[in-house]
Amino acid sequence: MAYLTIARISGEPGELLDGYRESAATMSEVGRDHGLILHAVAPIDDGIMIVNLWPSRDGSEAAATDPRRAAVVASQGLGPERFRREHFELADYELFD
Repeated sequence: MAYLTIARISGEPGELLDGYRESAATMSEVGRDHGLILHAVAPIDDGIMIVNLWPSRDGSEAAATDPRRAAVVASQGLGPERFRREHFELADYELFD
């Protein structure tokens, strides 16, 4: 079943978005390599929110442990204390054109 992840990263939204844009190509490769269906990012009051839709929990977990992702997180100085994550097994989803 599909798997939804929501991550909130705390910090100054503009700085986080700049770092996001710098690493977008690498992170897109990681997502693509692990089956990512949908990816979205938005600034929020205290940081940014990232929403990912995966075909399964396995894809999400594989991406989370991918060394390329770890290198990006480290290069941006993002420790675990700045992340809040939620994970959901989906009952259903539909993509529209």
